[in-house]
Amino acid sequence: MKLLFFLLPAFLLTLFSCNQVPTVNDAIDVNEQGIAYMNAGKYDSTLSTFLKAIQNNRLSKDTKGIIYRNIAITYAELTKTDSAVHYSTLAAKCYRKNSFNYLLNLADVDLLKGKTDMALSRLLKAADLKPDEMSVNNSLGLIYMGEYDEAYTNLEKALIYNSRAFEADQGRVIEEVLARNYYRLDNFEKAQLHYTKLLKDYPDMPYYSLYMGMIKLKLKHPAEAEKLFEQVITMDSSYKETIDIFKENNR
Repeated sequence: MKLLFFLLPAFLLTLFSCNQVPTVNDAIDVNEQGIAYMNAGKYDSTLSTFLKAIQNNRLSKDTKGIIYRNIAITYAELTKTDSAVHYSTLAAKCYRKNSFNYLLNLADVDLLKGKTDMALSRLLKAADLKPDEMSVNNSLGLIYMGEYDEAYTNLEKALIYNSRAFEADQGRVIEEVLARNYYRLDNFEKAQLHYTKLLKDYPDMPYYSLYMGMIKLKLKHPAEAEKLFEQVITMDSSYKETIDIFKENNR
């Protein structure tokens, strides 16, 4: 059984202000609001907020590149691939050829088009330029988790990149990817630590309760697992079949 969750080529990028003019600061504030919407799972609001931020005609190329990428990631989350490709391409054009951000954004285009090998090549070059940067490590981790092409699956290698990404940014999406890989590696104790935090911070997201229920069943706590599964079905009944199959396979 394979559980499908949202896949981000990387995570949303934050803009930083340094004595910039008020109109640019406004764009930074709007971008921050968009990130908050994304963390809350409100993707339509996320998109409209980023599209508003990019309308500012006082933005530098670097700032445009960040917002374009955030728009692309949001479109990818909404499974609007053509739009995601378009904005990832616009983002890449904001940077010098073969620079870190140029490679990162073109790798996103490759992943969206199913060209995992090309994406991996670009990302490894980007990682050589900035080995500790969150986005490139997150993308490499997802590739080696087999999220884009199962042929590339290497969970131990993925964990190295997942951990680096989490060290750089303890955001919701980054932590969930790390927790999910711990689960797939049968390291249920570490997976539980991360999902406990995620569930505390985001109690309305049913897949966190789902994973916690699965972990509890794996750790031989069936009563706790059943309570969590009931919560999931109450929030979203479409998970019932997934839960039933999981329980049948883990009797």
